[in-house]
Amino acid sequence: MKRAGRTSCDEYRFASSHEGDTHLPAKEREITWVDVSENKSQGGRITAWRGKMHVMAGDPFYVIA
Repeated sequence: MKRAGRTSCDEYRFASSHEGDTHLPAKEREITWVDVSENKSQGGRITAWRGKMHVMAGDPFYVIA
């Protein structure tokens, strides 16, 4: 992955969410390696969305993909 420039871990459920990072068992979450700038951009978009929609820590929300 490093050779491909994918050196940042992107996860779903979002790391910043209550269920994100490693709070759930591995079979209930997904990770992949992405470019650092892509991951930072996505993180910024999620943070901006949470602020705009007033989604606070622990608030429930769902994602349509």
